[in-house]
Amino acid sequence: MDKKTMTELIAGVTVFFTVSYILVVNPTILSVTGMPYEAVFVATALSAAIATILMGLYANRPFVLAAGMGLNAYFAYSVVLSMGMSWQLGLAAVFLSGLLIFLLSLTKIDLGAGIPESFKFALTGGLGLFLVFIGLQNAHIVAPSAATILTIGNLKANLALIAIAGFFITGLLMARKVNAALLIGIITVTLIAFVFGVSILPSGAVSLPQINDQIALKLDFSQVSNLKFISVVWSFFIIGLFDIIGTVNALSIEAGFVGKKGEVKGLEKTIRANSIGIMIGALLGVPTIVTYLESATGIAAGGRTGKTAIIAGLLFLLALFFLPLIKAIPIEATSAAIVITGLMMVLSIVRINQEDFTEALPALMTLVTIPFTFSIAHGIAIGSIFYVFLKLVSGKRKDISIAMYVIALFSVVDLVLFL
Repeated sequence: MDKKTMTELIAGVTVFFTVSYILVVNPTILSVTGMPYEAVFVATALSAAIATILMGLYANRPFVLAAGMGLNAYFAYSVVLSMGMSWQLGLAAVFLSGLLIFLLSLTKIDLGAGIPESFKFALTGGLGLFLVFIGLQNAHIVAPSAATILTIGNLKANLALIAIAGFFITGLLMARKVNAALLIGIITVTLIAFVFGVSILPSGAVSLPQINDQIALKLDFSQVSNLKFISVVWSFFIIGLFDIIGTVNALSIEAGFVGKKGEVKGLEKTIRANSIGIMIGALLGVPTIVTYLESATGIAAGGRTGKTAIIAGLLFLLALFFLPLIKAIPIEATSAAIVITGLMMVLSIVRINQEDFTEALPALMTLVTIPFTFSIAHGIAIGSIFYVFLKLVSGKRKDISIAMYVIALFSVVDLVLFL
């Protein structure tokens, strides 16, 4: 095996372990809707495998796709439990949102080339801060506080100590420029968790997947003319679209998939692949499939082609038979890899044009809104609206592309009608 292929293999394994938590978390969240856990686990793994392999084969990008965190909670707690819609109706809304994104990707509107440089770097930095925040939460280093919103966690707790050990181990490996440092860190921390009894060893390694049709192809389109149903479709559409644009732009900049004029290469193909993934996921029984920001861990490990995605996708298929082992990997074991990857992305903010206020303020609003609201879509929405407004009032209308007008318009509609 040549060095490049080995690098892609390591990158694929690294990003899979970083994202594999979704295989356990997604069924847990969706089960509150009445959807059976085992069936959701199979649908989660299968949809992630198909969508990720599609991304690798069609778009040739090292991006991993799976049911989106946050969107699954919105699906379960807001759409089903709060709004009273059945999960079958919810899946139909997700499918239609994916179809709309796919149709938009076929138009001549170049949503990638029209996004200004400062905005792209702000997205990258904001997503990096988002990753850092997620990693620190997973490590129990930060915790909720009624008085200050956030505070320091209980660093004496066993899980926090295990995660902190991961920062020292992975940090040392990164500083020494050890190949596959992130993957080695995840595996080492998992073994330490087993040794000290923080994580329980699985009773077995292999389990046969429960293949059934309890949730697959159960979409209900009977309410397509209902205003409430339409609002849910719109919400999934706008959040999904912005999530894809923001994440793919950030990851592409990190991986160097950018042209001389700052345009993201192959954006249309990645959006198309992701939108097809959304439709496939809905048919199988899971809410919106997204491009995972944690794909940056694979990029950091050297992944630059679709081989990384294909390897990760094949591991999702293999995971169908290894649920006990997947469940045994503590989320704390991935926290250091997530934070270190976030650091690499945050460094992009030095490239924001700080001398032009019409560039700097929208960039700042994008940068901070993403981690503070826990939403990529909200960051893009707030930042795009500020960008268009400041350019118009300062007489710099020529700086605004059609894409930014479209994104800002979508943002206003979403914030006014459906937030």
